[in-house]
Amino acid sequence: MNDRLSGKAITGFIIVFTALAVLSLSCSGQQTHIVPAHRFDDIAVWVKVFEDPERDTWQQPEEVVRKMNLVNGDVVADIGAGTGYFTRLFAAAVGPEGMAIGLDIEQSMVEYMHEDAKKLNLKNYTARAVKADDPELAPGSVSVVFLCNTYHHIDSRESYFKKVAGSLKPGGRLVIVDFYKKELPYGPPPEHKLSKDVVIKELQLAGYSLKQELHFLPYQYYLEFVL
Repeated sequence: MNDRLSGKAITGFIIVFTALAVLSLSCSGQQTHIVPAHRFDDIAVWVKVFEDPERDTWQQPEEVVRKMNLVNGDVVADIGAGTGYFTRLFAAAVGPEGMAIGLDIEQSMVEYMHEDAKKLNLKNYTARAVKADDPELAPGSVSVVFLCNTYHHIDSRESYFKKVAGSLKPGGRLVIVDFYKKELPYGPPPEHKLSKDVVIKELQLAGYSLKQELHFLPYQYYLEFVL
């Protein structure tokens, strides 16, 4: 679920990825998505992609986390967490009384996050594999649900995010960071992206309201929703 085209470091992978993705894409309204049949089993390859230091220059992970205004004790669910690029930062931001949960459909990514948490000695950083159509979060258990470069991979989004809504605590938030739908130096081609207007409309249908939109990332929109 985590976006598989996250920086210039993977330019060499784009042609191969596109060819593979075509075999495993299906239509969802106006947009395609990656279905579970497309696996990312070569963890060593994808760690280099997702953890490329160059990504930090445009993804600005620390600034994203700062803008989220997390507080001690928050529980953050990172859907499509991949290697835990953001999850580990959430764990630090919410303090020992909070929790950061990395969710991904790829078991290899989940295992990587488990090892990452051990290496960093972050006891409030956990991870688990989930279904592509259900984040499997307990009702009223999460303060913030976060997706970066992941929203457009999800099928049946209205249904999916209604399930997400049930997991939010009172006053909980949903944060979406994804690429603008245009040609960019990073990210997938425009036809694989969703515009922010589509995201806003779909989430309104799922029962959310846009709380704020922030403009600080060069290639991505930042949208924050509440119920």
